[in-house]
Amino acid sequence: MSREAVELVKAIYERWQRGDPAPELLDPDIEWSTPHPDALGVHGREEVLAFLRRYVGAFQDFHIQLDEIRDLGDQRVLVRFSERGRGKSSGVETHLRATGVWTVRDGRAIRFRAETDRAAKPSA
Repeated sequence: MSREAVELVKAIYERWQRGDPAPELLDPDIEWSTPHPDALGVHGREEVLAFLRRYVGAFQDFHIQLDEIRDLGDQRVLVRFSERGRGKSSGVETHLRATGVWTVRDGRAIRFRAETDRAAKPSA
């Protein structure tokens, strides 16, 4: 079953790279937590999708890339990913690296927790 979890997470990132939020792959009660101030304790598919629209919408030329994916067992999947974009209002180019853990159940993501890579530095 863990292989199915890895494939589901891969599908989420592939769809995000194409600009598709993949809502049917997110559980209606998904728990979402990232270091972004607007994403602390986001709960539920609609809140997650609203956050993603705001977050991605703040950039032009936004790209997300899955750099590593690893099965952790118990339907948990570790990912390392990179985000790049240029702020719409500031014009500043950014590059962020982060690590996250997805939890999957019944063919949907039920939890996502991520931390930024503190060693990564934004490009100017």
